[in-house]
Amino acid sequence: WTDAESDMLLDIISAHKASAGDGLNFKMTFWNTAAAQLPGPTKGAPKTAKACKERWQRMKKTFDVVDRIANASGFTYSRESGASIGLENEGVWTDFVK
Repeated sequence: WTDAESDMLLDIISAHKASAGDGLNFKMTFWNTAAAQLPGPTKGAPKTAKACKERWQRMKKTFDVVDRIANASGFTYSRESGASIGLENEGVWTDFVK
């Protein structure tokens, strides 16, 4: 998946989020529609309904982790510098991942 393809998928998801219900769990009919709306792949395999659903699940899982870190006391997160993990805050991170 290219960044542009992922962005397109997120736009489609955002436009239809009301139909997903709690947890943004879409039915397979949605994923078929989403796959049909994406252009042919510029990189990698064709974007099937299954591929779209799996990509969304991976992106959502990553978001949930970043959101948890970004909203935890004492942590910062930015798209430019990530979570700023370093030796100076090693103890805080060690405690966080326990």
